[in-house]
Amino acid sequence: MNLEKHSNFKKKIFWINPHKINLFSAPPNWWWYARIDKRLKNARLKKIIKKFAIDKLYYGGGWDLNSILFTDTDWSKNIKSLLPNYNNFQISNWYKSIQNEIKVNGFYKYKKTLIFNEKQINFFFENSIIKLIKSVMNNGFIIKDKSSDDIPKALISRKGDLIKSGNGCHRLAIIKELNLQKKYPVQIIGIHKKFNIGGVYASSLNCIDINNFVVNKYQNF
Repeated sequence: MNLEKHSNFKKKIFWINPHKINLFSAPPNWWWYARIDKRLKNARLKKIIKKFAIDKLYYGGGWDLNSILFTDTDWSKNIKSLLPNYNNFQISNWYKSIQNEIKVNGFYKYKKTLIFNEKQINFFFENSIIKLIKSVMNNGFIIKDKSSDDIPKALISRKGDLIKSGNGCHRLAIIKELNLQKKYPVQIIGIHKKFNIGGVYASSLNCIDINNFVVNKYQNF
Protein backbone atom coordinates (compact mmCIF):
# COMPACT_ATOMS: atom_id res chain seq x y z
CA MET A 1 0.00 0.00 0.00
CA ASN A 2 1.61 3.32 -1.04
CA LEU A 3 1.78 6.48 1.11
CA GLU A 4 -1.19 8.15 -0.56
CA LYS A 5 -3.34 5.08 0.10
CA HIS A 6 -2.02 4.99 3.69
CA SER A 7 -3.29 8.52 4.22
CA ASN A 8 -6.69 7.82 2.68
CA PHE A 9 -7.11 4.60 4.66
CA LYS A 10 -6.33 6.37 7.95
CA LYS A 11 -9.11 8.87 7.21
CA LYS A 12 -11.75 6.17 6.65
CA ILE A 13 -14.36 5.89 9.41
CA PHE A 14 -15.47 2.39 10.43
CA TRP A 15 -18.70 2.04 12.42
CA ILE A 16 -18.09 -0.93 14.66
CA ASN A 17 -19.56 -2.88 17.56
CA PRO A 18 -17.92 -1.16 20.57
CA HIS A 19 -18.37 -4.22 22.76
CA LYS A 20 -15.73 -5.97 20.67
CA ILE A 21 -13.09 -3.43 21.75
CA ASN A 22 -11.51 -4.65 24.97
CA LEU A 23 -7.97 -3.25 24.88
CA PHE A 24 -6.34 0.19 25.00
CA SER A 25 -2.96 1.52 23.94
CA ALA A 26 -1.48 4.90 23.16
CA PRO A 27 -0.28 5.14 19.54
CA PRO A 28 3.07 3.48 18.78
CA ASN A 29 5.98 5.85 19.53
CA TRP A 30 3.68 8.24 21.40
CA TRP A 31 5.57 7.78 24.67
CA TRP A 32 8.63 9.58 23.27
CA TYR A 33 7.11 11.61 20.44
CA ALA A 34 4.73 13.59 22.69
CA ARG A 35 7.61 14.72 24.92
CA ILE A 36 9.82 15.84 22.05
CA ASP A 37 7.02 17.57 20.15
CA LYS A 38 6.20 19.79 23.14
CA ARG A 39 9.78 21.02 23.38
CA LEU A 40 10.55 21.57 19.70
CA LYS A 41 10.07 25.03 18.22
CA ASN A 42 11.41 24.39 14.71
CA ALA A 43 8.36 23.71 12.50
CA ARG A 44 10.34 21.87 9.82
CA LEU A 45 11.97 19.56 12.36
CA LYS A 46 8.63 18.95 14.09
CA LYS A 47 7.15 17.88 10.74
CA ILE A 48 10.03 15.47 10.01
CA ILE A 49 9.83 13.84 13.44
CA LYS A 50 6.04 13.57 13.24
CA LYS A 51 6.30 11.82 9.87
CA PHE A 52 8.82 9.35 11.28
CA ALA A 53 7.01 8.77 14.59
CA ILE A 54 3.26 8.70 14.02
CA ASP A 55 2.39 9.29 10.37
CA LYS A 56 3.07 5.71 9.27
CA LEU A 57 0.47 2.96 9.05
CA TYR A 58 2.61 -0.08 9.87
CA TYR A 59 4.61 -0.39 13.08
CA GLY A 60 6.83 -3.03 14.61
CA GLY A 61 7.65 -3.34 18.29
CA GLY A 62 5.78 -4.59 21.32
CA TRP A 63 3.17 -1.83 21.70
CA ASP A 64 0.32 -4.25 21.05
CA LEU A 65 1.61 -6.73 23.62
CA ASN A 66 1.78 -3.92 26.17
CA SER A 67 -1.82 -2.83 25.69
CA ILE A 68 -4.06 -2.85 28.76
CA LEU A 69 -7.70 -3.74 29.32
CA PHE A 70 -9.95 -0.80 28.51
CA THR A 71 -11.74 -1.45 31.80
CA ASP A 72 -8.47 -0.64 33.58
CA THR A 73 -8.28 2.87 32.11
CA ASP A 74 -9.30 5.95 34.11
CA TRP A 75 -11.99 6.73 31.51
CA SER A 76 -13.69 3.41 32.16
CA LYS A 77 -13.23 3.52 35.95
CA ASN A 78 -14.56 7.08 36.21
CA ILE A 79 -17.66 6.36 34.13
CA LYS A 80 -18.27 3.10 36.00
CA SER A 81 -18.25 4.99 39.31
CA LEU A 82 -20.98 7.32 37.97
CA LEU A 83 -23.39 4.78 36.52
CA PRO A 84 -26.19 3.93 36.60
CA ASN A 85 -27.12 6.71 39.10
CA TYR A 86 -25.30 9.51 37.32
CA ASN A 87 -27.49 12.23 38.85
CA ASN A 88 -25.90 11.42 42.21
CA PHE A 89 -22.48 12.27 40.83
CA GLN A 90 -21.29 13.78 44.12
CA ILE A 91 -20.96 10.31 45.68
CA SER A 92 -18.94 8.90 42.78
CA ASN A 93 -15.26 8.03 43.08
CA TRP A 94 -14.57 10.34 40.14
CA TYR A 95 -16.05 13.32 42.00
CA LYS A 96 -14.05 12.46 45.13
CA SER A 97 -10.84 12.04 43.13
CA ILE A 98 -11.30 15.51 41.63
CA GLN A 99 -11.80 16.97 45.11
CA ASN A 100 -8.61 15.28 46.27
CA GLU A 101 -6.60 16.42 43.25
CA ILE A 102 -7.65 20.03 43.87
CA LYS A 103 -6.55 19.71 47.51
CA VAL A 104 -3.16 18.35 46.46
CA ASN A 105 -2.40 20.34 43.28
CA GLY A 106 -4.74 23.31 43.55
CA PHE A 107 -6.65 22.38 40.38
CA TYR A 108 -8.04 19.55 38.24
CA LYS A 109 -7.51 19.57 34.48
CA TYR A 110 -10.01 18.08 32.05
CA LYS A 111 -8.76 18.51 28.48
CA LYS A 112 -8.16 22.28 28.34
CA THR A 113 -10.46 23.15 31.27
CA LEU A 114 -9.06 23.94 34.71
CA ILE A 115 -11.28 23.35 37.75
CA PHE A 116 -10.42 24.99 41.07
CA ASN A 117 -13.37 24.59 43.46
CA GLU A 118 -16.56 22.71 44.40
CA LYS A 119 -18.83 24.98 42.41
CA GLN A 120 -16.80 24.37 39.27
CA ILE A 121 -16.76 20.61 39.90
CA ASN A 122 -20.57 20.58 40.05
CA PHE A 123 -20.80 22.70 36.92
CA PHE A 124 -18.40 20.32 35.15
CA PHE A 125 -20.52 17.26 35.92
CA GLU A 126 -23.89 18.89 35.28
CA ASN A 127 -23.00 20.67 32.05
CA SER A 128 -20.41 18.35 30.55
CA ILE A 129 -20.45 14.78 31.80
CA ILE A 130 -24.17 14.32 32.53
CA LYS A 131 -25.08 15.94 29.21
CA LEU A 132 -22.61 13.64 27.46
CA ILE A 133 -24.12 10.55 29.09
CA LYS A 134 -27.65 11.55 28.11
CA SER A 135 -26.58 12.37 24.55
CA VAL A 136 -24.87 8.99 24.09
CA MET A 137 -27.84 7.16 25.60
CA ASN A 138 -30.31 8.89 23.29
CA ASN A 139 -28.32 9.45 20.12
CA GLY A 140 -25.21 7.29 20.24
CA PHE A 141 -21.96 8.78 19.00
CA ILE A 142 -22.57 11.95 16.99
CA ILE A 143 -19.96 13.06 14.45
CA LYS A 144 -20.30 16.75 13.71
CA ASP A 145 -17.31 16.99 11.39
CA LYS A 146 -15.95 13.96 9.55
CA SER A 147 -12.68 15.78 8.87
CA SER A 148 -12.09 16.48 12.56
CA ASP A 149 -9.04 15.08 14.35
CA ASP A 150 -11.37 14.18 17.24
CA ILE A 151 -12.71 11.00 15.60
CA PRO A 152 -11.85 8.02 17.87
CA LYS A 153 -8.68 6.20 16.87
CA ALA A 154 -7.86 2.48 16.89
CA LEU A 155 -4.96 0.13 16.18
CA ILE A 156 -4.78 -3.44 14.85
CA SER A 157 -2.51 -5.80 16.76
CA ARG A 158 -0.40 -8.63 15.34
CA LYS A 159 -3.22 -11.00 16.33
CA GLY A 160 -5.92 -8.88 14.70
CA ASP A 161 -7.28 -7.38 17.92
CA LEU A 162 -8.80 -3.92 17.55
CA ILE A 163 -7.14 -1.77 20.21
CA LYS A 164 -8.68 1.53 21.29
CA SER A 165 -6.37 4.53 21.16
CA GLY A 166 -7.03 8.30 21.40
CA ASN A 167 -10.29 10.31 21.41
CA GLY A 168 -13.85 9.39 22.41
CA CYS A 169 -12.84 7.22 25.37
CA HIS A 170 -15.53 8.51 27.75
CA ARG A 171 -18.19 7.86 25.14
CA LEU A 172 -16.89 4.34 24.57
CA ALA A 173 -16.94 3.76 28.34
CA ILE A 174 -20.56 4.98 28.55
CA ILE A 175 -21.69 2.68 25.74
CA LYS A 176 -19.93 -0.32 27.23
CA GLU A 177 -20.96 0.31 30.84
CA LEU A 178 -24.64 0.77 29.94
CA ASN A 179 -24.48 -2.06 27.39
CA LEU A 180 -25.95 0.21 24.73
CA GLN A 181 -26.50 -1.37 21.33
CA LYS A 182 -25.09 1.56 19.43
CA LYS A 183 -22.25 1.54 16.90
CA TYR A 184 -19.05 3.45 17.48
CA PRO A 185 -16.81 5.16 14.91
CA VAL A 186 -13.06 4.57 14.65
CA GLN A 187 -10.25 5.50 12.32
CA ILE A 188 -7.42 2.98 12.16
CA ILE A 189 -4.12 4.82 12.59
CA GLY A 190 -1.73 1.91 13.04
CA ILE A 191 -1.35 -1.76 12.15
CA HIS A 192 1.29 -4.11 13.51
CA LYS A 193 3.73 -5.29 10.86
CA LYS A 194 3.17 -8.90 11.95
CA PHE A 195 -0.59 -8.74 11.38
CA ASN A 196 -1.49 -11.03 8.51
CA ILE A 197 -4.47 -12.37 6.61
CA GLY A 198 -3.96 -15.85 5.24
CA GLY A 199 -0.19 -15.55 5.62
CA VAL A 200 0.02 -12.23 3.78
CA TYR A 201 1.56 -9.63 6.10
CA ALA A 202 0.19 -6.14 6.67
CA SER A 203 2.40 -4.11 4.33
CA SER A 204 1.57 -6.45 1.41
CA LEU A 205 -2.18 -6.31 1.95
CA ASN A 206 -4.52 -4.15 -0.12
CA CYS A 207 -6.79 -1.56 1.50
CA ILE A 208 -9.81 -3.65 0.62
CA ASP A 209 -8.36 -6.68 2.43
CA ILE A 210 -7.95 -4.76 5.68
CA ASN A 211 -11.29 -3.02 5.18
CA ASN A 212 -13.09 -6.35 4.79
CA PHE A 213 -11.29 -7.80 7.81
CA VAL A 214 -12.43 -4.94 10.07
CA VAL A 215 -16.00 -4.95 8.73
CA ASN A 216 -16.43 -8.74 8.96
CA LYS A 217 -14.90 -9.12 12.42
CA TYR A 218 -15.94 -5.95 14.24
CA GLN A 219 -18.99 -4.39 12.65
CA ASN A 220 -21.86 -6.71 13.65
CA PHE A 221 -23.49 -7.08 17.06
